[in-house]
Amino acid sequence: MTPHLWPLRSYLELGALPTAVPCARLHARQLVWEWGLNGLAANTELLVSELVTNAVKATAGNNDQAAICLQLSGDNARVLIEVWDADPRPPAPKDLGEDGIPDLGEEGGRGLFLVAALSTRWDWYPTREPPGKVIWCELGPARADR
Repeated sequence: MTPHLWPLRSYLELGALPTAVPCARLHARQLVWEWGLNGLAANTELLVSELVTNAVKATAGNNDQAAICLQLSGDNARVLIEVWDADPRPPAPKDLGEDGIPDLGEEGGRGLFLVAALSTRWDWYPTREPPGKVIWCELGPARADR
């Protein structure tokens, strides 16, 4: 990831429980409002929800004391979302249909598709201490080529 100064930061550790998702959404919504980035609020809230849901699922059953971590960073125009979980395996996007979108009849599997579609860029990297991975995405002003 290209280094960038992010003057605004927030870090939130949550239990790897389904209740972490609405807590993370609310935190993200309020923080983006506080930072004056209301135009990014809806997409930030949606992508936080998707990434935290994936982290909870990836961590479920691995450890009774498991936690996930959400870090939000911002400047005057962009938001960086980073979600850490203890599962070191890379994210596994679902296969896309012939129309280029995931099967809408399936219960899940659209999270990373949404992340790729709504963010300006996204990726992941493994972590050593603590072991696991971070999936991140950046939201910013709409690009002209979209």
